[in-house]
Amino acid sequence: MIRYQESLTPSWTFHLALLVVIPMGFGMLAPINIVAGFVAALGFYALTLLGFVVFAPRIVVTESHLRAGRATIERSLLGDATIVEKDERNSALTDARSWKVIRAWIPRGLSVVVNDSKDPTPSWYMSTRNPEKLQAALRKN
Repeated sequence: MIRYQESLTPSWTFHLALLVVIPMGFGMLAPINIVAGFVAALGFYALTLLGFVVFAPRIVVTESHLRAGRATIERSLLGDATIVEKDERNSALTDARSWKVIRAWIPRGLSVVVNDSKDPTPSWYMSTRNPEKLQAALRKN
């Protein structure tokens, strides 16, 4: 059973910023053919947008596991979960051994301690829009 899930897709303001690829696509083929320029412009925008949405990492909490991006860990091996605010993020990301799922457009996150002596990863950091909900889902038994 899934207790929490989130897809780390860009915000709508990022989609507006992506409109910058339209002139690029148009400029490549417009000197040859105006119609081809318009088609290329819309095609570049659609493919770029699709890439950001389809390949966005997901955070999923089930009854037994936590999955963040490509990594999965048993919840029984997790310790304390701490909410990381925007101004604390840099200090939370200093350990190079930590597993990180970071998205620049999501300023808040959750840092979770890993209590496994066999695992060289001391903690996981995940960007999330809802750190309180993610923290609550990890606390539930």
